Amino acid sequence: MTSERKFHEGLPDIQSSGDDRNIAISRVGVTSIRWPIRFVSSSHQGIAEQSTVASFDMFVSLPADRKGTHMSRFLQLLSDWDSHFCIESLKGFCQSICEKLDSEDACLTVRFPYFVDRLAPVTGESGKIQLEVTIDVKRGSQNDLVMTVTGPATSLCPCSKEISERGAHNQRCKLAVSFRFKEQTEISIEELYEMMEQSASTQVFPILKRPDEKWVTEAAYDNPKFVEDIVRDLALALSCDDRIAWYRCSSENYESIHQHNAFGEIESDPDFGSI
Repeated sequence: MTSERKFHEGLPDIQSSGDDRNIAISRVGVTSIRWPIRFVSSSHQGIAEQSTVASFDMFVSLPADRKGTHMSRFLQLLSDWDSHFCIESLKGFCQSICEKLDSEDACLTVRFPYFVDRLAPVTGESGKIQLEVTIDVKRGSQNDLVMTVTGPATSLCPCSKEISERGAHNQRCKLAVSFRFKEQTEISIEELYEMMEQSASTQVFPILKRPDEKWVTEAAYDNPKFVEDIVRDLALALSCDDRIAWYRCSSENYESIHQHNAFGEIESDPDFGSI
């Protein structure tokens, strides 16, 4: 007899009892569990591993005849996981939720900051850009994995440049890409973010000295883009990558001369990238 069984011997298991309301629950579980992880991603550029702190949401479906699920088991699974997290291991972890909680379906959302190195364009000053990564996983009656990467870039208004005698207004933009991989492929976070940056007027940098600031200002001025240009160029780049089975990309530009923000989004056709 295990120590767990000894500890619970004689105590009622209310969650496993029946329920006469006959209403199934689509998702029940725990949210906002902060946990240290090691995340590993790989591509043709190599292996990247980073320690970070993630927020976990974990759910299972609950049949109509069962009163509740065992919430503590979610935390037990996370505590017992002694490996790194990557795309494949997250699929396995989500499958273990199904099995541990005796459920037909499980879904998992992991959110974490991820840092990429950036050198200033002229002086080479070193710093880090913070990205936000979200991975949504489903296992059971539907198997799915969607990764979302969000990060900053710079845009410069073509209209402002065209109509002004001196200068043009620019803004920082928040780029986001959600996508599904094709089987047996993967894209590193660094590689995807480089693709995102290239769709904007220019990059942002953590550290800029005066020569760098001059370079960034002129680079953006030479490459003006509306929010529509940014999402179209990003969609073109994603469409040309044969590792991507589906995508949704967006840009939110934080306007410098308006109270509102500008926003654009493109989603690929459902059959895009089908094998």
